[in-house]
Amino acid sequence: MSDEELLNKLREAFKEKIIESSIPRKNIVNIVVPKESYKEVIKFIVENFNIPHIQTITGIDMGNEIQIIAHLGRSITINVKTSIDKNNPQIDTITDIIPGASFYEREVYDLLGVNFIGHPNLKRVILPEDWPKGVYPLRKEYKPEHPKPLRGV
Repeated sequence: MSDEELLNKLREAFKEKIIESSIPRKNIVNIVVPKESYKEVIKFIVENFNIPHIQTITGIDMGNEIQIIAHLGRSITINVKTSIDKNNPQIDTITDIIPGASFYEREVYDLLGVNFIGHPNLKRVILPEDWPKGVYPLRKEYKPEHPKPLRGV
């Protein structure tokens, strides 16, 4: 199936739920969907295009919102993008559809504070357990402290 055919099938199935779509280059398909459609679209892709592989999940602090991008596929990449409110950063987990998403959701949770509702084991995976609660190093407002000297000079 060509990139155009795949994108047309997604547009046909989800109509106005696809806010934006593009094919920036061969074997890359980008779609932007509302938060409420994120999981439904991913489930459709897995079931209808036989694409059960997730490459990664990217989280980006966009200022007032956090963009979540699920990168699906192997020989073709389908990027499913959505945005969530930074003050209430939560979205449904996709681990029940793609179990391999577990680590990536935990990573985004750890570094950006996104709560993946229904995740079976949403806990830290990168930051130390004693990391301050509510401090997320990939958010724009995070300012790292300069390291203190280990001994007096």
